[in-house]
Amino acid sequence: MFTLKKLKIKGFRAYTKEKEFTFDNPMVLFFGENHRGKSSTLNAIEWCLFGNECTGEKSGIRERIDWEIKNRNLSAKDDVFVELEVEDEKGNNYKILRRFISKTKDELKITLPDGRLLTGQEAGRKLAELLNKSSFRDFLTTVYQHQEVIRAVLTQKPKERNDAIDRLLGLSDYRNILSGIDAANLSSFQKEIDGEFDKFVENAKGSLSIIENLLRDRKKKACQTGLKESQICEEGALGIAENIKDKLQEFASKVGLNLTELKVPEEWRGLDQFVGIAKKEIERFRTEMPSVKRQGALHQYAIELARLKGQYEREIENLKKARNELEKFVREKGDETSLNKEISNIEEQISKKKKEMHQIDAKAATINQAMEYLKLEGVDKNICPICGKKTENLLEYLQKEWEAKYRRQVGEIRKEVERLEEEKKEIENSLDEYKKLSENVEKLERSIKTLREAIGKVLKREVTSRDDPVVLLCNKLKQVNKELKKLGEVVKSRQQILNEITNSLEQVQLIVDILQFEEKKKIVERIEKTEEYRQMEALRDEMAKLIAYMEDIKQAIGEVSHEEAQQKIQSAGDTISKFFCNITNNPMINKVEFKLNVDRYGKNNYEFKDQNGRDITPILSQGDLNALALSIFLGMACLKGTTQPFGFVMLDDPSQSLGSEHKEKLVEIFEEILKERMIVLSTMDKELQDLILSRITKAKTKYIFTNWTPHAGPEVRKE
Repeated sequence: MFTLKKLKIKGFRAYTKEKEFTFDNPMVLFFGENHRGKSSTLNAIEWCLFGNECTGEKSGIRERIDWEIKNRNLSAKDDVFVELEVEDEKGNNYKILRRFISKTKDELKITLPDGRLLTGQEAGRKLAELLNKSSFRDFLTTVYQHQEVIRAVLTQKPKERNDAIDRLLGLSDYRNILSGIDAANLSSFQKEIDGEFDKFVENAKGSLSIIENLLRDRKKKACQTGLKESQICEEGALGIAENIKDKLQEFASKVGLNLTELKVPEEWRGLDQFVGIAKKEIERFRTEMPSVKRQGALHQYAIELARLKGQYEREIENLKKARNELEKFVREKGDETSLNKEISNIEEQISKKKKEMHQIDAKAATINQAMEYLKLEGVDKNICPICGKKTENLLEYLQKEWEAKYRRQVGEIRKEVERLEEEKKEIENSLDEYKKLSENVEKLERSIKTLREAIGKVLKREVTSRDDPVVLLCNKLKQVNKELKKLGEVVKSRQQILNEITNSLEQVQLIVDILQFEEKKKIVERIEKTEEYRQMEALRDEMAKLIAYMEDIKQAIGEVSHEEAQQKIQSAGDTISKFFCNITNNPMINKVEFKLNVDRYGKNNYEFKDQNGRDITPILSQGDLNALALSIFLGMACLKGTTQPFGFVMLDDPSQSLGSEHKEKLVEIFEEILKERMIVLSTMDKELQDLILSRITKAKTKYIFTNWTPHAGPEVRKE
């Protein structure tokens, strides 16, 4: 085992500047409030020993997921390292230096007692030797009392709790081997292999059945196409292919086309390509034959003739309707000349009426002004203000004349003007309607003229107004349809020839399918006789033997692990019980029994019972749970004969949830542990500090952590 001698820290976690700690006494106490750098000091020791194993998710500690090694207030160039000096049982000193490079990389150096410096892989191997190959998880469960990890012994799932206790007992290698065997899942792998092999055999049988069914189907179809049984062979297929080639060549010559080079293969396996090329040639012939092209062109010509005929007939009918509407309008309302003449007459009448109304309005205005004057005060009501003639009751006379003559007369003239305006508007609307009807007739006449020209182009002759385009188009359609009928008979006969060749190609394809299925059938039937098949059967047997061997190995490892665990529990059980009962003084529990049995996987399963054999964890308070976890951890720390290399234990704030009496008893336990190991303890609990200083008989070193600032780091002094 090795113990701690010195620790240097720079740039790690809470630290910025370099700090040095000496572990020159059995009891080393870090005291101070939270967020002063105490935990970072303990973390520095574990990081120096284990590097990236203690960071991130792989550490198994939730708070380490986003852990930062380098102090975030440092610059990129600032050095970050932790140097730990340790001493082995023989008094040899080793310096372990770990320097931070990046989040995923660090540099390790070890200085040996003789002054030699090891780096890289050599340093890694030497550190593993010093640690006796202990992992970081071993360190957490046997050396470093991290609150989350130590309480996990009791609060985790049974499987994980058992794993943690195995590590406490130094049995993690056994459990790791058993877990590795279980993870290999050989039985499941064997079942998978057996299942896949059986599936392969079933697939082979199924394939054979499918092939036989397809063979029967193809042979049946071959007979239905007229093939004789003697033709269903390689020679028959090649003979039909040769005949197809000759017929295609003859057909091509007949219709004036060239046949793409079509070669009959020497064996049936090349017939798939032959059939593919021949089918493409047939499709090409169907569309490129001159008679087919001529037929297509005539169809399009006939469609165009019919379209022009229909369009011309519709336009002629529309022109007739337009002319009839125009003639009817002229009979009822007149033409453009007569309508314009009516409008002129009405405009002349309106002008005369407006002139007459203007004259009356001038005289009426004079009389109206005279009446207004006579209404003024101080004016002689009987003297005319215009002519100066005196008339009795002049104002009354003028008012009567105004009402009786001028107002009525102006009103009648105004009504007559309004009537004439309405009449003029109606005639103007009629004139607009006449123009629209005339324009429509002209438009249709132009359209018909254009259609005659289009018909002339299609018929390749001039079509004048003296010709009847409909009759000309009908005559041409008769000629085209007559030619189409003749072409249809020619095309039909030639397509029939191509259909017969296509049927022959289908026969060739059927024979090829039959030959392929017969070949596949032979391959499937030979599978069980192949060397590969026999090797697969032999591998299945070897796999069964391997699983049997692994079960024997699992049983042997489980027995050894169980036996060693039983021995250690017997050795430490009384100590754990004593520690727990002393710390808690729980009246319901005067003894804790550390029980061991084997689970269904052959691994160790641990339970904690009271003096009556009942599970104690459901009745424990938070303080009791912490005390039990500490008791297990410290009980194992006192266990002699373990293989772990650490001559010290580290406790981070162990007094959480503990009362004053609990703390007094805990300090008594520290006294016992110090007989075997160094204790490095971090706390903010002044009561626990005072108890340690006053009751621990071993020499003590105390570091006080006071102020902490982002740029200077923790302020630490040694007492």
